[in-house]
Amino acid sequence: MALQPGDAMPMLGAVTTTRSPRATTRPGVRLADLLLVPALAGARVIGQDLPLDGPVASVVLADPGAPAEPRALVLSPRGVPDDLPEGCAGVVCRDEPPEPPGVPVIVLPEGRPWWPVIAGLADALNGAGERDLARDALRAPLVAGRGFPGLAEVASELLGVPVAVLDEYLDILAAAGLDDDQQEMLESAIAAARGHGPASVLGPFMEQEMPGLSRVLTSGPGGTTGVVVTWQSPPLTGAQEAVAAELVEACALERAREQVRTETEARLLGDLVEELVAGEPVSRESLVRRSRHLGADLSRGAVALLGSLQDPHTEGRQVTDARLTRRVLQQARVSIDMHVPRALVDWRDGHLLALIPPVPGAGEETATREEVEQQAILLARRVLAATSQTVPGLALTFALSRYTAEPERLGAALDEATLALSIGERLGRMGEVVTFEETGTYKLLFQIFADRPEELSSFYAQTIEPLVRYDEQYQTELVTTLATYLGNDCNLAATAGTLYTHRHTVRYRLDRIAELSGLDIGRTDDREKLSLGLKAMRLLGKRVVMVEDRKRAAKSA
Repeated sequence: MALQPGDAMPMLGAVTTTRSPRATTRPGVRLADLLLVPALAGARVIGQDLPLDGPVASVVLADPGAPAEPRALVLSPRGVPDDLPEGCAGVVCRDEPPEPPGVPVIVLPEGRPWWPVIAGLADALNGAGERDLARDALRAPLVAGRGFPGLAEVASELLGVPVAVLDEYLDILAAAGLDDDQQEMLESAIAAARGHGPASVLGPFMEQEMPGLSRVLTSGPGGTTGVVVTWQSPPLTGAQEAVAAELVEACALERAREQVRTETEARLLGDLVEELVAGEPVSRESLVRRSRHLGADLSRGAVALLGSLQDPHTEGRQVTDARLTRRVLQQARVSIDMHVPRALVDWRDGHLLALIPPVPGAGEETATREEVEQQAILLARRVLAATSQTVPGLALTFALSRYTAEPERLGAALDEATLALSIGERLGRMGEVVTFEETGTYKLLFQIFADRPEELSSFYAQTIEPLVRYDEQYQTELVTTLATYLGNDCNLAATAGTLYTHRHTVRYRLDRIAELSGLDIGRTDDREKLSLGLKAMRLLGKRVVMVEDRKRAAKSA
């Protein structure tokens, strides 16, 4: 039987050998598929009554001393060897055997060189043809701008199985074909990998036992960029590996394009923010136009949001790991875009920066100042919740400015957020939302602390420090009583109830406070000094070792 290039194989029994264009319509590479290799054109097949749909795993030379390889196609320089290896899929030779050997025999045309035969068979087994088809199919969504979702969808169609594309933080960039159980299994595996710590999650994810799944790492110029997950059990066939390899390459191209776009936006955004922070004069029209090029709408002003990522267990606390900060920025941007699509978001000098424009309510053209500021507070809390599992063990603190309706004055809003964040950090408000409004008189004290810290220390020494020393020496709670009394608007009964103590005890402590500080809490001026002294103590980072703290320390010792 002579085959010509491009001819389909005839029907042999009940099995058709016409090659399917899709990789998943066959369990692997069949002998019938290899007969379509151009280098075998014109070859004769001996044993037409034998099925040609058996799988071929490898191509080997006729070598009696070589280790046996199952499902091998044997290449013999002359005729069929006397001893064929067990599980032999067929033989390629030059001489027609006198008797059929029980396996299909492909007899090469006279004068056909071996090199194109060997190369063609190797390419077929390695999925070279399938890879060409996969490459063409996966370039289409890239050209159309469909991104990772388009790649996952096309790959799922090629393989006939669900496909998911994850980034280096195991965030799901795209998924196609997953049912609820598969989605749940993937999310559980991601959660388990993230439990190993914030810095490295890909390693634990790749090492997990996940029956029925294959995982292939994706990479770029900067190193590993993620992983492709397919719902097929390893080892993969050559065709499956071809599609997976092309999907990995397509993901690298999309990641590179995404990075160029991100870097361009960051550069333009950085220039705009630089001008605002530096206090340079920026016209309203210019700022609105430039922000719109970046997908933001600042025509009605905004609330400035500043976030700081900190590690409570590390000296200095500030987190500078580029992988972690990039991860936080990515998650925060997704969360902000979900609720305020026209916000401007950036990462600058180790801080998350955002300008949050007002979002009118249903049927409203504008929102009041109070409504805009409440929207910003709610958004900040949502972002904190969304990023809480992103970097376990770390704390993201947000500070908000007041609403500034004039776009050209947003530089002042950024100054307010910066001041509020600094005060919040001094007060130990990590992981919380701090607003400029609630900092109150702390703003004035902080300016003194920033410019003349010795004056603030002197004021603390004159007001609260004697109480701190007394508490530490005699294990009393004068400072706590003072703070509670002022917090309850000088209500004796409410203070006693808060401290779970008798009113006479509270009154005794207030008398001791007056003796030690020389300030009468019953007088308005003295009461204000004591209140400012407490705030100075907090800004200076002073902390009183309380009775309960000592008890816990004693128990642990």
